[in-house]
Amino acid sequence: MTPVSSLVRRTGAAALGGVLVVGLLAGCGGSDDSKKKSEEPSASASVTESTDATEPTEPASTGYLPVPTGVTLTEPGAALQFGDTATVAWRPRQDRVVALDLTVERIDKTSFKESFEGWVVTDQMKGQIPFFVRVKAKNVSDADVGGLLVPLYAFAGVSSMYEPLSFRDEEFEPCPGGVLPDKLMPGESADLCFVYLLPEGVVLRSAAFDLVGELEPVTWSGKVTAIEKPKKDKDKKKPKKDDEQTG
Repeated sequence: MTPVSSLVRRTGAAALGGVLVVGLLAGCGGSDDSKKKSEEPSASASVTESTDATEPTEPASTGYLPVPTGVTLTEPGAALQFGDTATVAWRPRQDRVVALDLTVERIDKTSFKESFEGWVVTDQMKGQIPFFVRVKAKNVSDADVGGLLVPLYAFAGVSSMYEPLSFRDEEFEPCPGGVLPDKLMPGESADLCFVYLLPEGVVLRSAAFDLVGELEPVTWSGKVTAIEKPKKDKDKKKPKKDDEQTG
């Protein structure tokens, strides 16, 4: 894999603040094209082959991982719409399984100019298109799941799944990321916002939760919307000119 790129906040002439680390592109299949891409530097990604996976294939059923009684996992490969909820699980450690109710609420397309004011955009990143994915997550596990990064990807095709940007040192206020709060107890919910950079010309088709082994991801699709611009204060009255003032 190629080294990941970073985006740093401009806090002074030579000072570096928070860092956004660009995720890698997780590819499927071992074609010659994908091998060539992995040798080329990319601002947002590199391509890997599915043969790299060491985890054994799990049976294609809703019981692909053990979850608490009463929790039913959404069928692998389910194609949902924005606003729909899926129950998903993953194993962050060999001895631990996390289960969440995930609702992808919307995907916003933005730009560095609109949403990254004050952050240094590297030459590698120029030409990339930023997207924000808004998600609600509810803990349906039987223990605290705080502090974990939810494995949600930007899905751009069968062999193109982009990891979210990760954050260092400083919070990215417009879209803080996909890490769960430090403490999220069973039954508690949290609002998350994932940041992705996709190469110009690549179509973002959906958000995808990556399942274990060779199972198909659970995806959410819908209309990608433009980022909302800050609303101006319409009630703020302009000061009257001298000849308009009454005595």
